[in-house]
Amino acid sequence: MSGDNEGKSTQVRPEPNGRLVLHKLLDNQFMEMGRLPLPENWILNNGKAAMSGPGNVNVFMLPLKTFTFSNDPMMREVYRQSGAPMRPFYSMDQVVQEDLMPTARQEGSQLVRQYDAPGVAMADKGFSDLLYKVGPVRQLFLARVTEWARTSGKPYLVLIHLNATDMGNMVSWNYYCHTLDAPEERYEESKGFVLNALANVQYNPEYVRAYNQGEMAREQSSWAGHQQRMQANKAAFEAQQRTFHEKNDAINASIAATYAQNSATSDRIHHRSMNAIKEEETVRNTADGQRYQVQAGATRYWMNDSGQYVPSNDPNYDPNRDPRFNHQQWKKADIENP
Repeated sequence: MSGDNEGKSTQVRPEPNGRLVLHKLLDNQFMEMGRLPLPENWILNNGKAAMSGPGNVNVFMLPLKTFTFSNDPMMREVYRQSGAPMRPFYSMDQVVQEDLMPTARQEGSQLVRQYDAPGVAMADKGFSDLLYKVGPVRQLFLARVTEWARTSGKPYLVLIHLNATDMGNMVSWNYYCHTLDAPEERYEESKGFVLNALANVQYNPEYVRAYNQGEMAREQSSWAGHQQRMQANKAAFEAQQRTFHEKNDAINASIAATYAQNSATSDRIHHRSMNAIKEEETVRNTADGQRYQVQAGATRYWMNDSGQYVPSNDPNYDPNRDPRFNHQQWKKADIENP
């Protein structure tokens, strides 16, 4: 004989979310970058998840993707030859259709709705505005919420953070994503918590101040060293010029006249002196025979087809084998001593 409860399942109510508290947001060195307002029973950096809540709620971060675009025909040709075509940015709709939609189709997911998240975009811009920059820059910050449904009907969310920077002859743009994965009964409430937290993140002023001081110190040190080298070179050049004139006055008129007539020699002396003042070297690209001016200080130089160069003091270094530069072809440039 069966009991009255036979065949019935007991539904376990999910643990409720706690009150909102500020959670510390740490960087890779465990320094406090800022704080996020989330329920007290949520945690940050739980293994692979950036945020986790009770009842199998997880927020992940997708890697940053960076692109460039330029209207400069020469720069576009360099990228085309390197096999890394430029990609222009038009709108958030473009990113959704070209990047997110193909993956969703493969997984059998459907886009349910999408809408902008201006609060999140303002928070991203606010953090960027706090950071030290060498000069004024033109930047655009956008955030877009996309909500999807799997074939099972289970919802998930992808939040796109996008930043574009105008650099004059080139636009650099990038984006990264937060994704929310939660059971259907927890999805709506969790979505509200995540969007609110990312729109109201509080950045640690001491962390920002330390970063900015480090950046300013590095720039000032670089500039001060440059100024000192320029002053030393200028003094050495002036002393060299005085010695030259003293010797020139001492030699006889016939030798002086012959020297003055040798314009090629005069040009080479002038060019060498100007290189000393400017801390530059003259190199000749072995690929096309063209001469270029580069910053002095290295024993070897490599150049690409657009006139960009890589300095090195390592006789065994070859940027064609360097993964940072392997999307371009580099030719050795010989240092000239006019």
